[in-house]
Amino acid sequence: MMLTRPKSPSPPRGGGPLSTRGGTIFVAALLSLVAAVALLLFLRDYRNDLTSDDGVRVLVLKNLAPHGTSGEAIAENGIYRMTRVKKSELAEGAITDPNQLEGKVATKDLYPGHQLTQSEFRLAEGTIGRHLADFDRAMSVPVDKAHGMTGRIDVGDRVDVLVSSDPGAGFGTVVRVAARNVLVLAVPDVDDTGSSSRKEQTTLRVPDSAVPLIAAGADGGEVWLVLRPAVGARSSNRTTAQDLLKALERGNAPASSESP
Repeated sequence: MMLTRPKSPSPPRGGGPLSTRGGTIFVAALLSLVAAVALLLFLRDYRNDLTSDDGVRVLVLKNLAPHGTSGEAIAENGIYRMTRVKKSELAEGAITDPNQLEGKVATKDLYPGHQLTQSEFRLAEGTIGRHLADFDRAMSVPVDKAHGMTGRIDVGDRVDVLVSSDPGAGFGTVVRVAARNVLVLAVPDVDDTGSSSRKEQTTLRVPDSAVPLIAAGADGGEVWLVLRPAVGARSSNRTTAQDLLKALERGNAPASSESP
């Protein structure tokens, strides 16, 4: 009779992480987390590469800037936009800060979509046009010491421009405000020894709508320059020349109302 050794019972097999529904969900969640972390790391590296290595913010024109356009006009009128470009596409001497335009004028016509560069501008010393934009006009008016405060006002001051005329028929002189808050662009070199009646040219920045009235006053009457306060200047609502004539016909002085 052959004797056989009984086999030892094999240990029970344990279930793996995928053997249950909960384990499957756990593994899937873990893999999703790893994928999300990998994506975030990739996006961070891509952003750093774009902004640090390849991306530079530069000034690009939105509208045409003709030859002689001032840097101040470009900056103040918002005819540029800040655009990020790759370093490989960066123009030599590209302007990256609007403050770099101050005191300069364009040396040629600059077209929309163009990166602004330092070589396309020059210093605007003595260039009146750099202060002009849109409806602005530069105009020289003949004034003497009494009417134009020559020797008393300086470049950069703000003045009101008044013009006088004689309507005739015994009405007397009519004075009218032609423009307010006008920038003084250039003043004559005068001293206290000259004649008080001698007229010198003072250059002003005026709105185009006021040019005919000031020109008429310079030819047929007088132009007055009235200095405004440097800060907090206010103006009154004055009557027109027609109101003055009507008031003179009635023998009454027209009233005026105050406003900021």
